[in-house]
Amino acid sequence: MAARTDHHLAAFLARPPARLRLADLPTPVERAPWLDGAGVEVWIKRDDRTSGLYGGGKVRKLEWLLASDKYGGDQPIVSLGGIGSHHLLALGLHLQAQGRELHALTFDQVMTPHVRDTLAATVATGAKLWSVGSRLLLPWAWLAYRLWARPARPGVYMSAGGSTGVGGLGFVEAGLELGRQIDAGALPRPATVYVTGGSAASSAGLGLGLALAGVSTHLRIVSAVERWILGGYMWRRMVGDIWRELVRAGLHPELAVGGWRGLLQRSRVTWSIDHAQVGPGYAVPTPAGEAMVALAHEHGLVLETTYTGKCTAALRADIAAGRCQGPVLLWNTHAGADLTALARPGWQGELPPRLRALHGSMAP
Repeated sequence: MAARTDHHLAAFLARPPARLRLADLPTPVERAPWLDGAGVEVWIKRDDRTSGLYGGGKVRKLEWLLASDKYGGDQPIVSLGGIGSHHLLALGLHLQAQGRELHALTFDQVMTPHVRDTLAATVATGAKLWSVGSRLLLPWAWLAYRLWARPARPGVYMSAGGSTGVGGLGFVEAGLELGRQIDAGALPRPATVYVTGGSAASSAGLGLGLALAGVSTHLRIVSAVERWILGGYMWRRMVGDIWRELVRAGLHPELAVGGWRGLLQRSRVTWSIDHAQVGPGYAVPTPAGEAMVALAHEHGLVLETTYTGKCTAALRADIAAGRCQGPVLLWNTHAGADLTALARPGWQGELPPRLRALHGSMAP
């Protein structure tokens, strides 16, 4: 695949890391008057349009990850996520385009139609799945993969969500991209940016990118996972991982003064994490999230119930409660592709026996 050399981040680094050209950038921003509230004008960053193959925010990370020394060969990659993981689907599709294979360690989610379609599309990439019933049992999936299955060519491990320091550079770049769009007059500077949070690299990278771009704003991170997974400590740790990659790549010394905390403080980028929309747990639909998915559909925008529906519900709740002012930006990280076109007949037969039985027990 072709390398990308036109990224904005290169202007801040002495030794910019390699990056593939997987995404169609910049993604547009557009008004969303159907989300407006009293005195609050809402805009949307359309990262559903990052790629004709399969878009969403995951592609931004994969541009950097798949170009790195660790993942840049021809070996399989092993990663983990729920059976409806957008990360696993994006990774499987882009590996398939390279003639490579995904080895996926998966755990069960509520089998919504969207989760079923995502699972079918992931299987269609040729991915091999090792399945367990919950996140807490993932170590057993790893043991099944490494000790019992013993694939002839084991995959190199990639963190859930592609959330590493290198992957986070994709959203540092995204923050710089938004800064360029603000400077060009495509949208006003948002007082608050709403973005979903799970494994944290997207929001952490975005915070650093907005700071480098000099965009003074509040980053509202709407968690899709419980507090024990994503809290202040974990978010700061991910920011630190991305920061170390920037320093390793030769971040200009005047920008590195005071570390990442100093950069955010000088640029007046603040952040907070909202857990109010998690509901019963990760990937469990909530009435508020489902209502936002339905409302967005009426206005031509595809959201889903695990991440972006809940993020939009948080935005709506904050506006209703008077907790935000001025222009607001909703960062849509969902791909929104027609997944039924990616599946193939008989895909259920390619599932591991336990997942095949689970799928057969679910109503269509």
